[in-house]
This record gives sequence, C-alpha cells and structure tokens, in this order.
Amino acid sequence: MGGDASIGSGDGTGEDDDDDRSKKRQKKRGIFPKVATNIMRAWLFQHLTHPYPSEDQKKQLATDTGLTILQVNNW
Repeated sequence: MGGDASIGSGDGTGEDDDDDRSKKRQKKRGIFPKVATNIMRAWLFQHLTHPYPSEDQKKQLATDTGLTILQVNNW
C-alpha cells in the first residue's frame, strides 16, 4: 500500500490564471478626452427634452469631438 504521494498532489484548478484573464477582459473602458466629453454634455443639456441626435447631428458631434460615430453612439 505505499502509494506515490506526489501523483495528483496539485489541485490543477488554475484559478489564478482565470482571475488575471477576467480582470483584463473587464478593463476595456475608453476614457474620452475632457474636451470631447464637455462637447457631448453641452449637446445633451441643450437637448434634454429629446436627447437623441439625428444622423447628421451624430456626424457633427463626431467631427467636433474627434470621436468616431460609433463612439458618439455608445456615449
């Protein structure tokens, strides 16, 4: 009955690796330049009754802020 204690002694879960990967995945928030945020906020406050820009307004906001239309949409 003298089994080999070294076989299977590790738990093999690899939890530390999973934690590192999930932290990297979660930290994918872009921070817009302050000027861009100020322009977007100004537009929002001027249009509080209907805060949904038209396609032309989105293009103009993108031009004014230096962001892409997708970034304007997501903001």
